[in-house]
Amino acid sequence: MPHSLSVLLIVLTLLLGSLVLSGTAGADGGVPIPAPAGTTWRIIAGYNTGTHSEADGQDPHAIDIVRLPQDQTAFTPVLAPVSGRVAWRDWDGLSITDAAGLDHLLVHVAPLDHIRHGTVVEVGEQVAIVCRAHECTNYGTPHIHYAIHQSRGGGYLGRSVPFTGDYAIEGMNLYWSDEYNLHGGVELTSTNTRNWIAPPVGPTEPPGAGSDGDSGTPDGGEEPVSVPEPDPEPVWVVPADAPVGGWRTVSVYERTSVAGLFANLDSPLLELVVHNPFLDSFHRFDPDDEASAQIAVQSLRPGQALWALVEPQARWLQAPPTGPRTVTIRLAAGVNLVSWQGPDRSVAEALRNVAHFDHAYRYEARTDSWTLYVPGAPDFVNTLDTLRSGDAFHLVVRVGSTWTQLP
Repeated sequence: MPHSLSVLLIVLTLLLGSLVLSGTAGADGGVPIPAPAGTTWRIIAGYNTGTHSEADGQDPHAIDIVRLPQDQTAFTPVLAPVSGRVAWRDWDGLSITDAAGLDHLLVHVAPLDHIRHGTVVEVGEQVAIVCRAHECTNYGTPHIHYAIHQSRGGGYLGRSVPFTGDYAIEGMNLYWSDEYNLHGGVELTSTNTRNWIAPPVGPTEPPGAGSDGDSGTPDGGEEPVSVPEPDPEPVWVVPADAPVGGWRTVSVYERTSVAGLFANLDSPLLELVVHNPFLDSFHRFDPDDEASAQIAVQSLRPGQALWALVEPQARWLQAPPTGPRTVTIRLAAGVNLVSWQGPDRSVAEALRNVAHFDHAYRYEARTDSWTLYVPGAPDFVNTLDTLRSGDAFHLVVRVGSTWTQLP
């Protein structure tokens, strides 16, 4: 055989082999649990929970999973559920864009050092580890938050999609309905490994389909998935004395992403700045700046607060809280930017159960001034005397802890 023909056959063989590998490593036919083969996992928060909902930044199809037995979840290796390119990476998670252009979001995990924006990974490759309790924003329960999102490019996430059809998880279709905590309690055993091949997909009819296997539609086709209409947006009234544009602190009332909060605030915003008290760093989000895309999917929870830059000369007030509620906030030693979710109350009474409390201060946007509260200080020092429901303020503690607000 001529040498040139031999070389050509070798090249063709390698190309065909790479095509076969890319086909088996994609999402065709489903996705695996993002953890080592043989480990068993339970869904502890399914669709339509308090943290996976239409109100949660278009994230109703996410699942939170823990390893069984649950005390083995922390430090479990996290494996890529698809082959693709890392679109977003932060200290508490990452996303991978697959061949179809969808982003696979994994949160409450610590990415490995070599996993960076743009890194190419293969299904079954370790990309992170599950964080232990009270780390990576897991609020005391080690778990993996897994969701598949339509992608807006550059790490920006669109609406999530259910784990069905080409994205059935471990051969199981997790169909959508408006049932609370849908699929909560389901247990799945991972088959994730390099060159993963999807197992056979389970029953194709969604909940409520006929028991004889028919879809229930006149033409025998697949029954359409019912997606409930979102509740109408609340009507926000801007008071006459609302401050005009510039910097001010804003409160977080519902669990969402940074981009979700930006979209939901009733304001001509320019950017948000997030303070990470555990790293003592600030992260800027501007939807027109691709460099801040990795901040867009950072998770926010009730009780947190951010800095917001509002367009000059624009009257603005953020949405009020739906009512006083009990929230638990994780505090780092030092300065924490938080919000008060209880009823209007004296600052001393509101902060009475903060462990290792040092002092608190608040920026007053209407007067462009600061107010301060230091326990035991004279009245002329303590200019911050009341916390109103929804107030954002800086809380300084000497030792890290958690704080449960008591309405």
